[in-house]
Amino acid sequence: MITMTGRHMSASNMEPNAEAREPAPLPTLSVMIPTRNRPDKVKRAVESILANSFRDFELIVVDQSTDRSTERALTAIDDPRLRYIATDTVGAAVSRNIGIRASRAETLVFTDDDCVCDHGWLSSILAEYAAEPAALGVYGRVIPYGDPPRAGMICPCINESTERLVLDSPAIPAQTVGNGNNMSFKREIFRTVGLFMETLGPGTPIGQGEDTEFAYRVLWSRCKLVYSPKPVVQHDKWLDEAGFAKLMKESVRGLAVVFLSYSLRCDRLAFTQLMRTFYYLLRDRLAIGSVRAGLAYFVTGLVKAPNCRLLRPPRFEPSAVE
Repeated sequence: MITMTGRHMSASNMEPNAEAREPAPLPTLSVMIPTRNRPDKVKRAVESILANSFRDFELIVVDQSTDRSTERALTAIDDPRLRYIATDTVGAAVSRNIGIRASRAETLVFTDDDCVCDHGWLSSILAEYAAEPAALGVYGRVIPYGDPPRAGMICPCINESTERLVLDSPAIPAQTVGNGNNMSFKREIFRTVGLFMETLGPGTPIGQGEDTEFAYRVLWSRCKLVYSPKPVVQHDKWLDEAGFAKLMKESVRGLAVVFLSYSLRCDRLAFTQLMRTFYYLLRDRLAIGSVRAGLAYFVTGLVKAPNCRLLRPPRFEPSAVE
């Protein structure tokens, strides 16, 4: 059984005497997955999370698909912890913000629809919060899923470091905590720094960068984050050379937006990273395959950065969605 909200909700989805029911106790964790047109992968991700050793959580899937195949795939899963929200919006950041506003727990956990989460994933996250009570966020290790389908394929957005880190000042997210496919935060952090920037990330003209910008904003605000190798997810996104080059072009554009916007705040680390990225592009060291193409994407990001600097992140206002 899934709890359905969003564009496909109708009277037939509502249980009898719903208004008379006692409010359900709040879960310890709210786990969120954004998805779009990948019914098989998101179903696998959902099943891996529902099989976790820690059981007290709600699992919110925010579906931006263009058809109902994802809804049909998830309807086959009989688990009251699963909540399904269908939306006509586009963009990973928008999707995460919808899930945040609809969540009920004080600790929110995020992964992606192309990930498979280890059996002890959630309990490992909770253990890190217990070990570091002042932490407002915990990131975990991301490893490739299986072996590459063909020789030469690359699995991006991973962090295989086995060194635990505690950070409370600006640091480069990709070199420390990792990406958005294995992260969690206390609800307080969204009240403090706002939500994800909806002009960044997959589904937007920029294409990438929403998770980098959010992590950098959190650390720039001197909030404490932990990277731990113990909460593990596997990332199933194998790309060939052309696919990886396309991803890197979008990443360069997103990095230019993020780090120039913070450079305009007189942030020295952001400016240093911006110059380092420029140098790597000049030396053709980012697997794009063309200095000219890489610089073109970089410049496009620089042009858009001042607007990002002026924009404020969306405010956290809990939704009435149940």
